[in-house]
Amino acid sequence: MTPSEPSDCPNCGVASAVGGSFCPSCGQDNARPRLEARAVLLDALHNFVGWESALARTLRGLVTGPGRMVNAYVAGRRRAYVNPARFCLLSLALWFFATRAVGLDPLDSSGVRFDATGSEGAQHVAAEVRNLLQRHLDLLMYLSLPILALALRGLFRRRERNLAECLVLVLYLAGFRYLVTAALAPVQATLGFGQVLGRVVAGPLWLTWAARDFFGTAWWGSLWRTLVAMLLHMLGTVLLFGAVVVPWVLLGGA
Repeated sequence: MTPSEPSDCPNCGVASAVGGSFCPSCGQDNARPRLEARAVLLDALHNFVGWESALARTLRGLVTGPGRMVNAYVAGRRRAYVNPARFCLLSLALWFFATRAVGLDPLDSSGVRFDATGSEGAQHVAAEVRNLLQRHLDLLMYLSLPILALALRGLFRRRERNLAECLVLVLYLAGFRYLVTAALAPVQATLGFGQVLGRVVAGPLWLTWAARDFFGTAWWGSLWRTLVAMLLHMLGTVLLFGAVVVPWVLLGGA
C-alpha cells in the first residue's frame, strides 16, 4: 500500500480519505503508525492546557459568561466544552486534595458543622457521624446537586428548560466553585477567609448572572429565584445528609 492509498482506520474501521491523517468518522489521528513518547506528552499537554482546548474554552466561558456558555452546550456545541459531569467530579476531587494538602478539614470547609456536647454517649455518636460524613462527603455533595437543578427548574418553569439542562448549568457552576475554593485553600489555611472569598466569587450574584443569561430573565427575577433555589438546595442537602445519618445511627453504626 502506498502513502497515497486510502486505508482503514484502526480505531473504527472506516476507510480514511486519500492522504488524510485524521479519520473522517471518529477523528482519530492515524498519521503515526506507532506511539511515540514525545507525541503522547505533547497531545496530553495540548488537550489539557492548550488555549483552544475544551478545558480552556470551558474555563473562559465560566469566567466571561457562564450562562451563555451553558446555552451553547445545551444547544449542541458539546464537543467544544468539557463534559459537565466529568468537570464537576474532577473539580470536586481537586478541592478535596487541595483542602487536605493545606491541613484543612473538608467537612468544616464545606460549611457542615456537626459537633455535640453532653453525655459521653452523645459525643461518641457525634464523632461516629462526623467520621461517616467525612468518608462520604464527596459523594453526598455530588448527589445534592440535582436538588439545586430541580429547584431552578421549578422556579424558572416558564422558561422551558428541562431538568437535564438545569442540571448541566448546576454541574458547571458547582465545578467552577470547587476550582475557585481549591485555589483559595492556602488562603483559607493561613488567613481563615479563603472559603468566604470563594463563596463570594461563585455565590449568589455569580449564580444570578449565569441564571439570567441561561433562562433569559431580568436581573431582579433571576436574583430572587436564585436565592430561593439556594435556600431550597441547602434544606434539601440537610435532608439528604439526614437520610444517610439517621438510619446509620438507628442501626448502631453498622
